[in-house]
Amino acid sequence: MTDVNRFGGYDDGPVFAEYYDHTPPYNGRPDIDFYRDLAASVGGKILELGCGTGRILIPSAVAGCRIVGLENSEFMIARCGAKLQNQPEEVQERVQLAGAT
Repeated sequence: MTDVNRFGGYDDGPVFAEYYDHTPPYNGRPDIDFYRDLAASVGGKILELGCGTGRILIPSAVAGCRIVGLENSEFMIARCGAKLQNQPEEVQERVQLAGAT
């Protein structure tokens, strides 16, 4: 069995978070519409566990959802926050980000 920690993980530095959104297995997934529509159908505040860089969180907030994103990786949540800054103020106000400690 391979020791994953020996090779480092996605939380070991900012590189993974910076390139995550540009990696085909992640940026080409067709599930964003499904999760955004599901979140919008709830009609209340959403909690996304493992929100990463906001791949689902931000489109859900753009669609009008109030959403809390929880992420264990400080680099991923920082990237999500940076991407959120590019959104209109009304979208930003719908989002709360929390990092696990």
